[in-house]
Amino acid sequence: MGFIKVKFGVARMNPLKKAFKEWSKDFLKALFFFLILQTYFIQGFVIEGACMEPQLYSNEKILVNKFFLWFKAPQVGDVIVFTFSLDPSKDFIKRVVGVEGDEIEIRDGYLFRNGAKISEPFVKEYIFGNFGPTKIGKNKVCVMGDNRNNSHDSRSWGLVDVSQIKGKAEIKFWPPWAMGFIRSISN
Repeated sequence: MGFIKVKFGVARMNPLKKAFKEWSKDFLKALFFFLILQTYFIQGFVIEGACMEPQLYSNEKILVNKFFLWFKAPQVGDVIVFTFSLDPSKDFIKRVVGVEGDEIEIRDGYLFRNGAKISEPFVKEYIFGNFGPTKIGKNKVCVMGDNRNNSHDSRSWGLVDVSQIKGKAEIKFWPPWAMGFIRSISN
């Protein structure tokens, strides 16, 4: 005869169905955790273009810390990712070279902040053209690429509003041989 063995009045669940149910619960928990993590704490981005060479090269993958903005404003030297004001569907990555209250100028091939010539060891060539002097207003930052002669930045489209900043670039994770921390350099 074909009887189902009942223990305490409940039929046993098919092991495959039980495993699928457990897997589904774990998957939904992981998805929820991932969405919270990406929305508020950390997000991955892919570098496009040569504007941040020699520190960051095109097609490298990075992690951006979104959490740091909860505790402090961007600092000079931070590498940030932000929404491009002229096309909000694009994100840009640049280095902060000036913050609220600073006066920024490029002349004679060098960056000057508040009248002082800034040493930038990551800028490998003479900077062509002049910029400023420009006074940085409230809740604004001035950003430039490390590859200054090949960078579309504050010199061409203006200052970045702090509200546009998505986070601070912290780690390169791809390709594996380029893994490491992204240096914030300040003077």
